[in-house]
Amino acid sequence: MYRSYILVLRLYSFVCPLLEARKVQRVGYSTLTVSLPRRWVEDVKLKAGDIVSIKREDDGALKLIPRTEHKREEVKNCIVNADLCNSPNLLTRVITANYILGHDTIQIAAKDELKKHHLEQIRGTTQRLTGLSIVEQTLRQVTLQSFVDPTRFPIYGLMRRLHIILSSMLNMPIKALVERRPELASEVEHMEEESDRIYWLIVRQLLLAVRDRSVGTKIGIESPIHILGNRVVAKSLEEMADSAENIANEVIALKDKEIDGTILNDIVKFAHEVARISEQSMKAFLTSDIHLSNNAIEKVENAENEERKLTQKMVTYIKDVASAMSLRTILLNLGQINKYCRMIGEVTINRIMEKPSEICKYVPVPEA
Repeated sequence: MYRSYILVLRLYSFVCPLLEARKVQRVGYSTLTVSLPRRWVEDVKLKAGDIVSIKREDDGALKLIPRTEHKREEVKNCIVNADLCNSPNLLTRVITANYILGHDTIQIAAKDELKKHHLEQIRGTTQRLTGLSIVEQTLRQVTLQSFVDPTRFPIYGLMRRLHIILSSMLNMPIKALVERRPELASEVEHMEEESDRIYWLIVRQLLLAVRDRSVGTKIGIESPIHILGNRVVAKSLEEMADSAENIANEVIALKDKEIDGTILNDIVKFAHEVARISEQSMKAFLTSDIHLSNNAIEKVENAENEERKLTQKMVTYIKDVASAMSLRTILLNLGQINKYCRMIGEVTINRIMEKPSEICKYVPVPEA
């Protein structure tokens, strides 16, 4: 006998979690149905009569793809009231927030005339954000336009680029410290600006992927639940870049100071170890290698012990207060970079555990 299995739309007024159980019901003699959560239906703008596609995954799961997913959600233009943005750097933060939220056109307007500090923040912000340019300017209004095509920037390629810049930002001040070349450390500030540009672009991509699943697919996000983990990793890399800039600033402050050779060698050795851990943790994340990630986390814990020993050693050997403070700050920021590597490692392992593998198989729960 022919049997039909269809999905029937039934709306519910609660939020749909990432994993939700639904009861299969019989309608008529041979038809089985399952309802769709109202929140999901509203998010994808599905309505009665629309067409959906059903794809069977390798593990037997069914993926429901609404036709609306193939259309990018329209992003409204926004108008920022500059008269309400007179607090220090508030306009910069408002423009940045609208950029990462995916607004393609941002207008900054004042009732009478834009003030000098408004214009300075507008120009400074457009230089920090990839693809954002001033396309129109009058005394009362400035219009910014984003020319970023999200599909041109795969998310993991951006994260790899951010990590490459971070690695250079970490190695350069250490080299400057050893060779007593503070001008090398001065270059880190410019590299930090580039790392910020990539970070904000990553965040923009991730938020666009939240709103439009088709964008997520095109930029390499396999599952919506990966968006949160990617944001954690991206933020970790951005904080690591900030720590590298702090290290560079302290190296510059030490340019005329004599440093005990033993302490210097220990710090350089520790910095190289942190750099290796950073490289390993990011490689594990990009390749989904659970053993490499676990090994990196173990190294993080060993490095934390080494940091405590070096701190005690500096207290004993460094007598000059200014030098001791700068060296301690360098060590502290290296320790912060090390801790963020653990966060990347934890995200990696959690993500790998989302699917069954040789190390962790899924079996049906026995019925009671």
